[in-house]
Amino acid sequence: MPTPNLATLVETAARTHSGAIAMEDAGRTRGYGELLSDARAIAADIVAARVRSVAVTGERSAALITTVVATVLADVRLVLIDPALPEARRTAMVKESGAELVLTAEPGDGGISAGPAPGASPAGAEARPGYIFFTSGTTSTPKAVDGRWAGIAHFTTWQRDTFGIGPGDRFAQLTGLSFDVVLRDLFTPLVSGATICVPPRDVTTAVGGVPRWLETAGITVVHTVPSLAARWTAVPRDDRAAGDALRLTFFAGEPLPAAAVTGWRERFGATQVVNLYGPTETTLAKFWQDVTEPVPGVQPVGRPLPGTHAALVDGEVWISTPYSTRGYLNAPGEQADRFVGPPAGTADAVFGEEPADAGAGAVWYRTGDLGRLGEHGELNLLGRSDFQVKIDGNRVEPEGIAAALREHPAVRNAVVVAHRRSDGAVRLVCHYAADAGDGDEAELRRWAGERLPAAHVPSTLYRLDELPLTANGKVDRTSLPEPRTPATDVPDESREGLTQSVTDVFRSVLPDAPDRSDADFFRHGGSSLDAADLSVRLLAATGRRLEMSEIYQLRTPRAMAEALRDRPLDSQGGIPRGTHPDRTGLSPQQRRYRSVYLPRVNRSWSNMPALFALPDGTGAAAVEQALRTVIDRHESLRAGFTPADAAADAEAPLTLHQDFTPAGALIFTVATVDLRTLPESEQSARMEELRIAEANTPIEIGRAPLFRATLLLHHGDRATLLWNVHHMVSDGYSQRLLHQELTHLLDGVPERLPELPIGYRDYIAWRERLATDSGACEPHRRYWQEVFAEPYERPLLPARAETEDAARGIAHQFPVPDDLRAEVAAFCREHGTTAFSVYFAAYTLMAHDLYERDDLVIGTPAAGRTRPEFQHLIGNFISLVGIRNRRDGTVGFPALVRALQKVTVRAMEHQDYQYDEVMADIGAAPDDDRFPLTTVFISLVEVPAGQAPGLRTPSHRDLGCEVKFDLMGYLRRAGDMVALDLHTRQGLLSADQLEALAGTFLNHLRTGLKGGLT
Repeated sequence: MPTPNLATLVETAARTHSGAIAMEDAGRTRGYGELLSDARAIAADIVAARVRSVAVTGERSAALITTVVATVLADVRLVLIDPALPEARRTAMVKESGAELVLTAEPGDGGISAGPAPGASPAGAEARPGYIFFTSGTTSTPKAVDGRWAGIAHFTTWQRDTFGIGPGDRFAQLTGLSFDVVLRDLFTPLVSGATICVPPRDVTTAVGGVPRWLETAGITVVHTVPSLAARWTAVPRDDRAAGDALRLTFFAGEPLPAAAVTGWRERFGATQVVNLYGPTETTLAKFWQDVTEPVPGVQPVGRPLPGTHAALVDGEVWISTPYSTRGYLNAPGEQADRFVGPPAGTADAVFGEEPADAGAGAVWYRTGDLGRLGEHGELNLLGRSDFQVKIDGNRVEPEGIAAALREHPAVRNAVVVAHRRSDGAVRLVCHYAADAGDGDEAELRRWAGERLPAAHVPSTLYRLDELPLTANGKVDRTSLPEPRTPATDVPDESREGLTQSVTDVFRSVLPDAPDRSDADFFRHGGSSLDAADLSVRLLAATGRRLEMSEIYQLRTPRAMAEALRDRPLDSQGGIPRGTHPDRTGLSPQQRRYRSVYLPRVNRSWSNMPALFALPDGTGAAAVEQALRTVIDRHESLRAGFTPADAAADAEAPLTLHQDFTPAGALIFTVATVDLRTLPESEQSARMEELRIAEANTPIEIGRAPLFRATLLLHHGDRATLLWNVHHMVSDGYSQRLLHQELTHLLDGVPERLPELPIGYRDYIAWRERLATDSGACEPHRRYWQEVFAEPYERPLLPARAETEDAARGIAHQFPVPDDLRAEVAAFCREHGTTAFSVYFAAYTLMAHDLYERDDLVIGTPAAGRTRPEFQHLIGNFISLVGIRNRRDGTVGFPALVRALQKVTVRAMEHQDYQYDEVMADIGAAPDDDRFPLTTVFISLVEVPAGQAPGLRTPSHRDLGCEVKFDLMGYLRRAGDMVALDLHTRQGLLSADQLEALAGTFLNHLRTGLKGGLT
């Protein structure tokens, strides 16, 4: 049988379909001619470098695909490395594969960069053409499979010819770069004249994002695994994105339940569904079955591909094919165990096409999968003959993970087992033997996270003094303790009215919490923002108030309900909706902002620029109409400010009036910038230029409107609103409210707009009445007098050498590594603290180091939305509070976390006494240029879970506007993902210094979680 040549197949397709589109990436298309030309140029460079093994890495992109094709044309060994893997694992993979050269595909049009492989092995010179993928990598040395291009050519031509794939088909490139299945995503279209479509960077993790992209991008062919498909279709279909282009769906990698097929076809009714099966070792898939009309239960994997001989030997699936891989690289023991001669004796069943070399010299691969033949001769899989499991389509070997964990110096022995949860998901549980006080769970998790892929790090780690053993000295798995299942996994059915109401409110704030009255606030990730939100929602639902400190102490809905049961109704009553004068004074928050940020001069640091994604096809007229509705609802957006009178002291801030334009009378415009005149690759840079220019242009406050709006039009009918508003009339929470209301209006669902019981002028009048009650204000004033009873000197970072535009803001954002986030979560559950308090402690220690001071006040914003009446109201409600800490090197990290949490909660409860009032009490003078009283701040910012991928990549940014503080740390949280975004003035710290601060923060966090001193 002639061996197909993959390079020839790709070149033939490129010549035959020279006018077709080969790749589509970020809106830019590349034809087959361009692909072939670029790949040949890179291949020539590879040949000139005289290397035989090349590692390729980079994000999904046209450049990455071109580089992969180049390795085929150059006839070398390809080692595809996923940049998302831990660095230690990437390095081990490159070394084990013998790669001599590393080619990195830069994002966008950044091209290809080349560098020597770290720790290059001499084995690279002996490499044979083909590819390397790693099946497990869970031991200290990753296990590599040495593949051949002939196997890829065989599968891709079979898939092309069997399913009629050709020009006009559009393949979704969704498979991760760690898995050999990615070669199906790339080479089936490239030998067929079809188009590879690279999705937007964040689409693969956004809930609902993948199905919508499949529809709007006109995808016709997709490869995926059942568990991911189930996640993607877990939300209702967005009818705006309806489309039936998808005609072929190939599932593989996991057992395929009938429900998964049915659910997928409910979303994509025109698709044919095919179930594929085959281990990496035998090259991609070796069995297939059309399951468009599924049978009950798990779907069969069907019959062998041409050129595939199969047998059932003692129930285990064996496969023989001339298109198999060469086997394992540098693993002779595993090679001898898995790649064997023909089965001895009589097999249970033999089926498929017998290759010409199927005699005594044939090589068979023992898959480890158990199977049986159905009544029509189709193969059904029954599970594993060993302990391998699949998690999200990734093959995971628990014994390999245990072997890796045994390398930790404190671990004497370890065993990893898989447990299936009630929802069907598989989790890994590790039991390990270590002495008490050594190898604690958090440390072992951190250690494992640096060496293993995320899917291979056990969800649960249990330390035991000794593992149970059988009589012959092996670990007795049947005697291992059952995983601790919290009582919260089972709902409690009998709850009286108040407890049920509190539980419902609790779950509305913490949606991942179970429907139980003993669910724990900290166990389910409650934060200070959640506590504040819960306090307000409980007030709205019960008419009774719980303070944040009480929520932290009570922790469960049942305890909160008991505390509320005998509590009198809130004495403040509701906020009345009154007459609306055209002119008012300032709210306390506006007065504070004016006194602190703008004592005499308006500066660009008051700008709040934002980019809001709008529904596809949105035009300027629709945006203007939607904005008009929002502005008429929220009177703050119709406010301007004028001096009340001339100040007697020229240095004193002017007193301001606030003038409101009537609803419907405000004159504003929506500018339009058409980015469709630019290539897709240049649009992001142009959008950033527009954002920076907008951020750096002050908004005059003398006359409404105090905002500017620009509609940006992109290819594919996409639209973005560049919105900039003055902080005097808005805050960060209001920005989110504005985006939500615009989206509802542009989606044609105005009924989703929340009711607004009061307006901002009602809020001002209510606060003015409260201010006359000295009894209500006095406790707040006394609290801050106690905080600043000892004199406090404002900390100032020294200015760098002459820096142009010294107040201009720069930023460095970096992720908190997965292992540290897991340790923080465990710490919070153990100590009853919020994650914010843990990060705040590390940030505080970093700030002490930076300022070289033991006595430090760190400011943090308080949302200010303490009443249900203004939860949905746009306006400036935010307050600032100062957290004073005196460093004591003898205090343990847990004690510091608890102390900061306690002080922060108390400060939040006294937030109504504004920052400028505290300044006046202690004699802290206003400053036109630098922040008064203190200059270092931290803020917790919740962002949509779909934005989590953007938090994983470190970045440096020009903020475009001036900033008044020396240092601000925005702790951004999206689902389980956390990143710290450090902002400063470029006249105080450089980008390199911000990066060094990031290292200091992470070091303090890591050391603290290990139990270090502060």
